[in-house]
Amino acid sequence: MKNYLSFGGGVNSVAMMLYCLDEGWDFEAVFVDHGTDWPETYEYLNMFQEWLVKRNYKPITVLKPTVRTIDKKIFNNLYDYCWEKRIFPARMSRMCTDKFKITPLEKYYNKQSCFVLIGIDQGESHRATIKTKKGYEYRYPLIEAGMNRADCEAFIHDKNLPVPIKSGCFICPFQPRYQYKELRHLHPDLFCKAEQLENRYIDRRKKEGKKPLYICMEMPLRVVVEEDQYKLFKRDEYPPCNCML
Repeated sequence: MKNYLSFGGGVNSVAMMLYCLDEGWDFEAVFVDHGTDWPETYEYLNMFQEWLVKRNYKPITVLKPTVRTIDKKIFNNLYDYCWEKRIFPARMSRMCTDKFKITPLEKYYNKQSCFVLIGIDQGESHRATIKTKKGYEYRYPLIEAGMNRADCEAFIHDKNLPVPIKSGCFICPFQPRYQYKELRHLHPDLFCKAEQLENRYIDRRKKEGKKPLYICMEMPLRVVVEEDQYKLFKRDEYPPCNCML
């Protein structure tokens, strides 16, 4: 059966791919570009693609999701979809993962029997489940190799490659507060987009007579970046937002 490697652009998936290449595994790496990863992840993907091609390895296949709404609008960008629906990704529903990651991958597998290689390391083995779904079976090369997070970082270093940042959306509800502070500092335009999306959802719920909900659960993003700022950056070191909000 064919092996598909689920590539997210973070530490684990990069280390998993390097490990599988070293072990001589035959696989196709697939990355779903839903348009809302951090810029650093896209930069790393481009760099890694060049690294692979120079060594005569197969490049990573990049997919774009196709998500249709009830009124037949089509979206391939998670942010645009959320903006249209006046929502943001939620911890409970995991709509973003299903519609913009899992479904595009399953369509690409085309209902064929295959193995899907997932980058869960030994330290998170409790998250790994051995199961067959729709004809394909999950495998966890890092767990099979006994590699934890530190091992993954060391493995990447040994290849003279930079260690990537943790992959994830810039509007992810699981993103910790410090990352939203970093987003505000490093990418004020993206933070502004996240805040506008949050405000749009809050306004929708207000009109529906519902209590406000926030991306970070407890408080608005604006409050998140302003709390204890001195612990991360000085206030005047924040670059201005392009929209001036």
